[in-house]
Amino acid sequence: MNAIGFFIGRFAWQLGLRMERARWNAVTRETQLLAEAQDLLGKLAWPHIDSIERLSGEFWQLSDLQKQQHEFREKSAQLTAENEIAQDRLYVIEDAVEDDVDALRKKKSDLMARAVGIMDEVDEIKDRDAETRRRFTSLKGKLDVLKKQSDGDFSAEIERTRQSLGALKEEHSKDLNAIAQLEADVQKLELTVQGLDAEIAGLRDKHKAATADLVQEIGRRSKLIAETSARIGSVESQKNELSFQVGQYLSNQIDNPEPEVRKVLNRYGALINRIRHLRRSIQYNQRLARRASR
Repeated sequence: MNAIGFFIGRFAWQLGLRMERARWNAVTRETQLLAEAQDLLGKLAWPHIDSIERLSGEFWQLSDLQKQQHEFREKSAQLTAENEIAQDRLYVIEDAVEDDVDALRKKKSDLMARAVGIMDEVDEIKDRDAETRRRFTSLKGKLDVLKKQSDGDFSAEIERTRQSLGALKEEHSKDLNAIAQLEADVQKLELTVQGLDAEIAGLRDKHKAATADLVQEIGRRSKLIAETSARIGSVESQKNELSFQVGQYLSNQIDNPEPEVRKVLNRYGALINRIRHLRRSIQYNQRLARRASR
């Protein structure tokens, strides 16, 4: 609000348009804007206030904090770069181990597929042998019946039945041997698979042992990075507090004729004009709000 706005507002009050709440809201809003402008002034101006005796304490404190913050940021950048290098080394080791593990897993998968194929073959032989045993039992019953026959000559049929039984018995024996051999092959494959599992576990343990120091190193640096970031934030808070004090002081000296003060304020003419306008507007709105509350 400028002087014209103030006189219009006062005239409106005389007509009964008091608008007390709106005036206080305007004061609150402009006070916040003034604080923001003072904060910005302090942040911009503090590097140039070394010649102002009343701000020499803030200048040297801010200079020291700026130096600390720069050192902390350099330290953080260095730690981050070192961690990235260590992380890349860890990835290389992990990729190499994963390649070896994948190769073993592929071999294991192939062996297991072979074992499944052999077991399918065993099932087929067992099905065939079941039929052989069924036929053997049937012919054995037939032979027993033929032997009991007293009328007629069944010697030739008995002999053929015996031969068939012998052939079935031999076939059954072959199937049992084949099943035993195939199941032995499956057992060998299972043992080989167990060996591959142990080899994979060994690779994992070896990788863990080889990277333990590297992982610990990365964790230690990560902790230091977090601590350094916290220090940077703490320093930034201290800088903000001091620079705001600088901004407040300078904004209260906008009409100060001292050359050292004028030299600094003249650098930020537009910002100083805004601070001047906000101060005046706050005063006008406060006067109108107090008048309206009467």
